[in-house]
Amino acid sequence: MSLSTTRFEVLSFPFELTTDDKEFFDEFLELNSALTLPGNGKLPQVQYSVIKNTKYFCIRENGKFRNRWAHRWPLYLSVMMCVRDCLYLHLKEYLFLHSGALAKNNKAVLLPGPSESGKSTLTLGLLNYGYRYLTDEVVVIDLSDLRVLPFQRPIYIYGWHSVVSAEVEKYFKFYRFKERYGNTMQPWQYAVPQQEAILPKDTNFEVGWIVFPTYNKTQKDSYLKPVSRAEAAFNLMQNGWNMQRFNDCGLKVCSELVKKADCYRLIMGDLKEACELIEGLTGNAPVSVKSEALESIWKRKALL
Repeated sequence: MSLSTTRFEVLSFPFELTTDDKEFFDEFLELNSALTLPGNGKLPQVQYSVIKNTKYFCIRENGKFRNRWAHRWPLYLSVMMCVRDCLYLHLKEYLFLHSGALAKNNKAVLLPGPSESGKSTLTLGLLNYGYRYLTDEVVVIDLSDLRVLPFQRPIYIYGWHSVVSAEVEKYFKFYRFKERYGNTMQPWQYAVPQQEAILPKDTNFEVGWIVFPTYNKTQKDSYLKPVSRAEAAFNLMQNGWNMQRFNDCGLKVCSELVKKADCYRLIMGDLKEACELIEGLTGNAPVSVKSEALESIWKRKALL
């Protein structure tokens, strides 16, 4: 059995990955190209292993069993969920929010919300309007200055159709696969940032806008509704991945974060209209984008 071992670093968290499956190893390197740095000689805080036996791929963290899968496609997501949990546990200098984020004109737009609220879809749509990709799920706030750091994980999206313009697509690489939900196989893909889409690790942005999206599949139109900073701070706390670490200080951190931001709730029906509403917040004129490309991901199937 031939083992491959490599050390990585996400933010300031070093970890090690060992596997006997070359295809998974190559996939992990490629999908993490925009997110991780080499270990740089630091001792890993956590060691992960992905080893294949006769039936399963077994995932272990520091020798402790975490999960097993009969197929290769869930491995990357499962390992990175373990890494993400360790980030929340070990890194105390950051607030992690369940949110998408993009940047334009040196300011960031946050899109906090639970799963299925439309964060990844909206993130992809806004790329067509000249925004830079920061994250579609994990927003990293540096507590020293409350600025947003990039966490450019692969964008995990439903369907195999093209969801960005040709101009944007050349900065991403797409990997297609299928997941089983009940008795059906559902198509999914990763959009992995490439070349000019990858931001330097020391890049950071001031938060200019906080928009809480809610996708309503029965509604045709989209509209923005201003929310108070008190409501925005409370909603941020609800979408904090590691908020329990801050106790009473969590409210203070979120209150400071929203103090200089414009805060809105976005009810989404039509994706193109939703993107143009956010584009209007930044004071820029709407950009003409083919609605078919944007709406294709919007009309997703209900997962079984």
